[in-house]
Amino acid sequence: MVRDLCMFAGFNEDSRIVWFKITYSKEPGSLSIITDFLEKENAFITFGHIDNITQKTGEYSIFTELKKDVDMEELARKIEGLEVVSTVEHGVSEFGMIYSVDFPLNVIGVRGVMARALTIVDIIKTLNQSVPHAEGLLTLSGLRGGTHAAKYFKSIMPINDSNFASMLAELYRAVGWGILEIDCNPETYEGKIIVKESFIADVYGGSDQPVCAFMSGYFAGYLTEYFGKNISVREVSCKATGKNVCEHIISLAPSSPNQEHQLRGEIR
Repeated sequence: MVRDLCMFAGFNEDSRIVWFKITYSKEPGSLSIITDFLEKENAFITFGHIDNITQKTGEYSIFTELKKDVDMEELARKIEGLEVVSTVEHGVSEFGMIYSVDFPLNVIGVRGVMARALTIVDIIKTLNQSVPHAEGLLTLSGLRGGTHAAKYFKSIMPINDSNFASMLAELYRAVGWGILEIDCNPETYEGKIIVKESFIADVYGGSDQPVCAFMSGYFAGYLTEYFGKNISVREVSCKATGKNVCEHIISLAPSSPNQEHQLRGEIR
């Protein structure tokens, strides 16, 4: 029988969810050494995945359930002190209900699948090369996804001006889409989102134009659902064009019968 585990920071009042990203040497038994150590430290692993960085090193990313009185800084130092470990990054998952570890995999309320970023980007490239108004279609597709995410978060926990941005940032990190820096004024509905390590831009390759329309739409859908106002998000800088990061500008959308144009900020 497979136990259903939810990556939910509040499902146990006496514990919290802490993530670790561990770079280790791929020697026989390396992962066993790490997992055995965590078990001895009473760090219950709720979710994890492995990425083979090189032939000699790997990266083990895990979410663990820890008692609130555990010093996670000290635990991280102990993990890094293991002979097979080279570096450790860590942080607290303040919000959750991202994953349900079972089959089929559940991600923010619906069935999810794991796919290579290249596969998803190939679909985006095919649309851009073959379909008229592909950017608008990708924006609207992202819009629906972002709307669903906000609705789901609202259904399971209080969402307010102090945490709506953190929830979105944690979601992106958890599903591997990127690392977000969000600055959005809930009174003026203006701001910007910086995306580091965007899975679309990183994999897409060189481009003359920004390529993250899906992400702009996702941000717009999420913010529109949360604020109850039509929010426009447009990408003004993209890593695929040679920039260091991707930057999306947030603004209140003007009234328009064409939602695609409205959300892309094309009507002034």
